[in-house]
Amino acid sequence: MEEILQVVVEAIKLIGFRKLIFISFVLVVMFTYLRQRENRYHSYRKRELVEETYEKNEEGLYPWEADTDDSPERIAKDAKRYVNTHGPKRGRW
Repeated sequence: MEEILQVVVEAIKLIGFRKLIFISFVLVVMFTYLRQRENRYHSYRKRELVEETYEKNEEGLYPWEADTDDSPERIAKDAKRYVNTHGPKRGRW
């Protein structure tokens, strides 16, 4: 055990402590990037395709494509007005 520790200390002296820290940092960043990329790849593979989940009707349209009439006549008279508040609030307190 003591011999292994001496070899490690000699390697650190030979390489230099700053270089060793830099190499270990690069290896950690590379490892986390590859792991994250692999996880994203698997999450995309697990998703179901739209064609498998929904069926087209007799006109060849998906359910969200069939009803596209957004004319003002379809809005109820007592409907609440939509206000987009998700943007940044510049100039407000």
